[in-house]
Amino acid sequence: MYAKDFEDRLVDGNIQIMLISTSRTIEAKYIDHCTELINWKVVPVGPPVQDPITNDVDNKELMDWLETKDVNSTVFVSFGSEYFLSKEDMEEVAFGLELSNVNFIWVARFPKGEDQNLEDALPKGFLERIGERGRVLDKFAPQPRILNHPSTGGFISHCGWNSVMESVDFGVPIIAMPIQYDQPSNARLIVELGVAVEIVRDDDGKIHRGEIAETLKDVITGKTGENLRGKVRDISKNLKSIRGEEMDTAAEVLIQLCKNSNECK
Repeated sequence: MYAKDFEDRLVDGNIQIMLISTSRTIEAKYIDHCTELINWKVVPVGPPVQDPITNDVDNKELMDWLETKDVNSTVFVSFGSEYFLSKEDMEEVAFGLELSNVNFIWVARFPKGEDQNLEDALPKGFLERIGERGRVLDKFAPQPRILNHPSTGGFISHCGWNSVMESVDFGVPIIAMPIQYDQPSNARLIVELGVAVEIVRDDDGKIHRGEIAETLKDVITGKTGENLRGKVRDISKNLKSIRGEEMDTAAEVLIQLCKNSNECK
């Protein structure tokens, strides 16, 4: 949209503005397409990333454990706070992590009111077999701190948008396992961007441990991971370089909108 056209429409009061948690670094062409399609002013405001620096004593043991791992050797596994794996999917993820032989932190949440013992929910003997190679949590994990840690080399994610933006901002490649809602389209976007690979499902939409294990090994120890990390770090650098500019632009748009709205009264 041309600046003059935008200003004229502001004066006329004939404009709608959409602020989006994204960046032109990630999806410039889609922002432009959305602007043309709905005839709104679409304004990216950057990622809603939390400060990873914290003195959270509750997670000291976890972060101390992560400190013992090599750079890029560990995968973080989390499917957000609103989606919960079925027992079948949980077993496939568990066996996939075991077969991959990579280090991992897995946040295995359960629906509210359905608290389960981890040992009962996971395959028999799983926790004993993985030993010091992994940590399985059934509670909140400090996601920004984990993603910002140099030992973290990948993120198995359901591709909720906030998680996508955090992972890209911290320069961590994504192993996409979308489930529902906007997650499949988010996964396609980041695969197209070159910062993710997707775990392929079968014709019935099921995931399989072998596919999970091979994808993990490719990302953590293979050439695929090197390429993904190089790309996502470049994009992360660009995100940070224009963050202030995008926030300033959003603020200017809102100030101008309020100013013209008051003048029209």
